[in-house]
Amino acid sequence: MTIEAKDLQSAITQASIQLQCSVMDIEYTVIQYPKQGFLGFFRKNAIIEARSVKKVKPKVEKKDYKIKTEEKISKKKDSVEKLRNFTQEKNSHEEVKKDFLAQEEHKEQESLKIKKEKYVVKSDAIFDSFHKESEEKNTDRLDEIKIQVKTLIDSLGFDIELVEFRMYDDNNILIKLDGKDSALLIGKGACRYKALSYLLHSWINSKYNLFIRLEISHFLENQTQVVQQYLQGVIEKIESTGRAQTKPLDGVLVKIALELLRERFPHKYVGIRQCEGDQKIIIVNDFIK
Repeated sequence: MTIEAKDLQSAITQASIQLQCSVMDIEYTVIQYPKQGFLGFFRKNAIIEARSVKKVKPKVEKKDYKIKTEEKISKKKDSVEKLRNFTQEKNSHEEVKKDFLAQEEHKEQESLKIKKEKYVVKSDAIFDSFHKESEEKNTDRLDEIKIQVKTLIDSLGFDIELVEFRMYDDNNILIKLDGKDSALLIGKGACRYKALSYLLHSWINSKYNLFIRLEISHFLENQTQVVQQYLQGVIEKIESTGRAQTKPLDGVLVKIALELLRERFPHKYVGIRQCEGDQKIIIVNDFIK
């Protein structure tokens, strides 16, 4: 069955409704991945070929059930007869009763053990399936963002390429650009870098609730080294007096310094104070008790 929807999750859900089965019982092949396009253009829906893999339990004929019931009754009669003979031979009803109860308890424990093992296997299978679907969903989302970022970069007119695109951590995407026009894209005073970083952050954070780390050539790496050297004196003051503040910083320097200080002093208050213009001061102090 061919299903078309705006994204893979919707297509799978629609397939489960039409096939009248659970999402876990659907096997599907992606014919076309969804694409959001850029600024409303080139948008494509997800298309999948789906089928149900749910096994239908065979119907038990009443006749077979009747035969099995009779066999059980016959076996039960044989067991009772054996128990009666055994009782007569031993001439000890209490001893037979104890043996019988011990056997029944052992059978019950074995049955519970088997049920528990089946439950654990089934639970692990459900978790693995859910984890697999979650990973596939995150991969699809990352591919979707990558395509749109590449479309944006290509439209800027710079000799620049997207050389690396991956999850930096659970909440940040690393976007690394490089090329002959790297310096032009960064701009004087990092003006174009700030504008591009703000544009990408606003779009990706509002739509996907993720943050970005934009690296153009080695700009971010070099800026990080500069901030680390500057913060050495600030860190020494914090360690000796318990508090300190940075000089006015702007742009990416604020973000880098904030991350480094929060990582170094996780149990202190590390906040930002707005100065005149676009500059900001980072303040480190003890939390108010």
